[in-house]
Amino acid sequence: MPDAQRQVFLNSLVSGAAAHQLLAPGIKLCALQGGSQPGVALHIAREAQQTGQLQWILERRFEYASLYDGFFIYLDAQYALVIWHALPAAHNTLDKIFSRMLSLANLGALDAPSSR
Repeated sequence: MPDAQRQVFLNSLVSGAAAHQLLAPGIKLCALQGGSQPGVALHIAREAQQTGQLQWILERRFEYASLYDGFFIYLDAQYALVIWHALPAAHNTLDKIFSRMLSLANLGALDAPSSR
């Protein structure tokens, strides 16, 4: 995601607007309420998932537990792979959360160049 698009998405997310950003076909970042807590999610549609991606993500999540603390992984009703994280109190850490989310999903190539 280019830096300008990423900033627009961040601003929408922080303001509480219905924010979403398409990263690639079947892959998007979006605002997602987790119970009563606002959060951000990386959605990977079933057709966009790589073979064995869920298993690989879960293994990596628990192998590097401190690095991926606060990330929750699940399949939704449409079998989309979802990686969710609560919105942090310090909004300047959102960029880091996005980068870690993409790294966890092995989608670092979709990260903004300035975040790498």
